[in-house]
Amino acid sequence: MRVLRLAGFGLWLLTLLPAVAADTPLSLSQYLDQLQQLRSSVKSAADAKATDQLVDKLPSVWHVSAAGRVFEVPTDVVARPLRAYAEQHTPARLADVNAQLDLLASNAQEMETTKVDAMQARTKLNEILSRHEFRNIKGETWWDRLKAAVQRWLLQLLSRIFSSSAFPVLGRIVIWILVAAAVAVAALWVVRNYRQGNVYPTFTGSPDAVSAKPWRDWQTDAQAAAREGRWRDAVHLSYWAAISFLEGQGLWRPDRARTPREYLRLLASGDTHRDPLLQLTRTFEAVWYGTDSATAETFAGASAQLERLGCR
Repeated sequence: MRVLRLAGFGLWLLTLLPAVAADTPLSLSQYLDQLQQLRSSVKSAADAKATDQLVDKLPSVWHVSAAGRVFEVPTDVVARPLRAYAEQHTPARLADVNAQLDLLASNAQEMETTKVDAMQARTKLNEILSRHEFRNIKGETWWDRLKAAVQRWLLQLLSRIFSSSAFPVLGRIVIWILVAAAVAVAALWVVRNYRQGNVYPTFTGSPDAVSAKPWRDWQTDAQAAAREGRWRDAVHLSYWAAISFLEGQGLWRPDRARTPREYLRLLASGDTHRDPLLQLTRTFEAVWYGTDSATAETFAGASAQLERLGCR
């Protein structure tokens, strides 16, 4: 009986081996081989069913070991164009899949080759932060703390009013007033952000070209936003300064509908402009579309990448 139990335990351990192996990170060469095999499989997929099977076989994420670190690469960036290709088996959809695979392969090479000198980066950031646009930056003031205390007191007062059953009519009136005020404030906020934070300004005579506004003007607006402490807007404007600079050099035809990742795909992997634009794009996406908060150092990093592009 004991022998049977040991045998059963051994079989159970054997069933766990594939799962353990599946969690083992891929080396960089193995990861690139998988991308190449996927490219070949997509090319030979005869119909939508065969393409869907390729999507089903993808893991949720690739774990890649490179430069002493383990990177997580979500597969949904490939799964989305693959599903679109399954729905419409056209050369254009296939080109979208191959373009995404090219981008993944290019990013994979950067996992191994990109090495950041922390001390050098810190020195560069300190140099940028010492410039005149950062001199008036201050922390939280007593006025900010007073406003926060008043807001907390008002919230506590309102919560006591609404929780009391002695003022049902007053409570309803206050609720409707607050709702109307909230709607008005939200409308003003949307209009203000649309006017100040719109990605593209209104150009006279050339509404479809980012480069119609010179990159130096974008950079000046970014520095003005930084002096006011609007770091998110400053990073946003710095990104479009880079796009205007590169577009002004004729690296691509102007297209207002192009996305940040599409701008990256227009640059060859060996182009010297690609790495600084990639770093700037990641910062811009994390701050503008993601949940990262922008700070003075975030803007300083964006300014450093602009200088690497040649915006001096």
